[in-house]
Amino acid sequence: MNDSTTVLFVPGAWHSPDCFDLVIQRLEAANYKTDKVHLPSVGPPKHYSNFDVDVAQIHSQIERAADAGQNVVVVVHSYGSLPSNEAIKGLDIKSRQKNGLPGGVTHLFFCCSFVIKEGDSLIGAFGGNDLPWFIVGDDKLEVAADKPEEIFYHDCDPAQIQSAIAALQPHSYQTFHSPCTYAAWKDVPSTYLYCIQDAAIPLAVQKMMVEGTGQGSGMRTETVDASHSPFFSKPDEVTAAIRRAAGENF
Repeated sequence: MNDSTTVLFVPGAWHSPDCFDLVIQRLEAANYKTDKVHLPSVGPPKHYSNFDVDVAQIHSQIERAADAGQNVVVVVHSYGSLPSNEAIKGLDIKSRQKNGLPGGVTHLFFCCSFVIKEGDSLIGAFGGNDLPWFIVGDDKLEVAADKPEEIFYHDCDPAQIQSAIAALQPHSYQTFHSPCTYAAWKDVPSTYLYCIQDAAIPLAVQKMMVEGTGQGSGMRTETVDASHSPFFSKPDEVTAAIRRAAGENF
């Protein structure tokens, strides 16, 4: 039953989870419960030195849904996969069942996101170097995105681009250097949504990360002809892919 599944949305750097609203509306129309994580590292009053606050926020929202007996599908975008993998530790449905607890994470859905091994960070995944479009503050605490209309939203309509850029906030740069200690995709059934036109994480890099898992995790893949923000430009396709990840056949 769809109403026994909560789809939890974790945005990427700089973004509010409201960016997923077009997809959320479609899922709720199909009787799914949804929840959104506002990452503390996005637009904080004071920048954080690691991703621990993001991990704790995601963990608490997964746990709340699981304690209510929900099967939880965690949808992660871009940077959001790093703290999410960390946060899922101990909250997957098999681990919770072993401990006599209800609910738990049943699927992890990567939306043009990072598949990171234990010990790696986001910056480490790029060989330790900042990307050319990162605008990093002199104190190395804040990062902004240069030319977001080209990097994130180039296939979106002008009104979407304008509102999306207006909603961006500074991000705590040091979260990009936090090493992951747990790769949830090794234990949790996972889907990767390839975005063909992605200018932030090019398709070749997406494939390198997924294929670098050796597919030993049984990671499924879906493909959409979209930019780094398919939830704006292709919400129907993204919704359908998430519903398949949740176990629907249609």
